[in-house]
Amino acid sequence: MSVAFDCSSDIAMFRKPYTTTSSMSFAFPPPTAIAGLVGSIVGLDNRASQDASNAAYWKAFKGTMVAVAIRNPVRWFRAAVNFWNVKNPQNSPHIQVKHQFLARPKYRIFIKNGIESRLREKLEQNSFIYTPFLGVAYALADVYYLGHFEDLPISPSEEISVNTVLPLEDDVSLDIAASGKVLKEVVPFKFGEDRTLIDSMTVLYSDTGECRIALKNRGAVDVTRSVSATRKIEQVVAWFPEW
Repeated sequence: MSVAFDCSSDIAMFRKPYTTTSSMSFAFPPPTAIAGLVGSIVGLDNRASQDASNAAYWKAFKGTMVAVAIRNPVRWFRAAVNFWNVKNPQNSPHIQVKHQFLARPKYRIFIKNGIESRLREKLEQNSFIYTPFLGVAYALADVYYLGHFEDLPISPSEEISVNTVLPLEDDVSLDIAASGKVLKEVVPFKFGEDRTLIDSMTVLYSDTGECRIALKNRGAVDVTRSVSATRKIEQVVAWFPEW
């Protein structure tokens, strides 16, 4: 069993860590951003009050698996954001930094094992400890709970098209003609409790909002058919490895 919820906003930004002066965004929340979103809903303490570099909430995610689907076509816009000029405030109190934002994004998040039961309780109550947002604090997120999903195994011989972002594991091969446009990205996968990057992953995704990545061979990727009988939703989900 797993739980799923949709999240959306007017804007979002999941900053690529190697961009500085002009900040650029991933097209979807990487697993590390999903951990932060779930942590805000559940109310996990990161102990940042003791040390700003703390990310103690990662302990609670041990054994958790996540997946994410892009539900709206990916659209971008650029804007300049005002910041305090802390280096040379005598010259100018503000500086403007160009940012790349996502316009009207919507995602479907799947969670199983690990923190799943604690998350399900908060989603069922529609009561969140901290305000959920998509990447930056001013991108407040609307969260819509979809309920329980039964995760059914899929035969290795069955031809499938996954509806989520696909972790690129060993021996994965695609049917390019059936998949259409597929993009490739390296995303952060897991942080340590001191916010250091422990692992990153290469993924494939479609930015059309109707993801259909047709697989010839799924290799080592954990793929399930996730079904909600009450919502009449069926998705083929490619899971990231457990944390």
